Amino acid sequence: MRAPVHSSDAPQPRPAATLNWLWSGTLASVLSALALAWHGRRRHGSSVSLLNAPSHWLHGERALRANMPSWRFTFWGLLIHQLSSLWWAALYEGLIRWARPGAGPDRPVPTEPPSPVAATPVDAARPVALAAAVTLLAWFVDTRAVPPKLRPGFERRASRAGIACVYGAFGAGLLIAGLNRRHRQIPASAGKTCGRADVAPSPGAPSN
Repeated sequence: MRAPVHSSDAPQPRPAATLNWLWSGTLASVLSALALAWHGRRRHGSSVSLLNAPSHWLHGERALRANMPSWRFTFWGLLIHQLSSLWWAALYEGLIRWARPGAGPDRPVPTEPPSPVAATPVDAARPVALAAAVTLLAWFVDTRAVPPKLRPGFERRASRAGIACVYGAFGAGLLIAGLNRRHRQIPASAGKTCGRADVAPSPGAPSN
């Protein structure tokens, strides 16, 4: 007779949430960098004019006037932009985990994705709301809360519509990453639910 396998005894997959911030942050960084390049090309005739701006953290006002690609301004501007995006993505992923049903100080965050039956419109709307909230917070901190020395710099050369486009692209990156991960998890959960073979036999069932 085969011993029943309980869920507590089965090996649990290692959660990949530690890498989620890397994926979502990189996607948000790439999309917002493309928006910066597009707006910089239209406004200043240079695709790197706004991408150079964050390097003013290291090189001062010269970075805010640089319109040509260079290691001094473009490389450091892109690196600072990437690191900032990863920081905000880490906050976003932390909020996603915290907002999951059942997550809290007394209950561990489940490693298994939610089953398709348990999914609700509220669950689907949660990544949208959190991506919007983190994007608005990033815009407020970058352009209002911190001193000018710590701001990204491109806000001084971009129009209001351009800034909205950049942060909209950033939020879209966070959202796409979250929704794509959710879309990939649901079929896997369905397969585990429907295809499990080692289940505890019902009382009175004949043993092999």
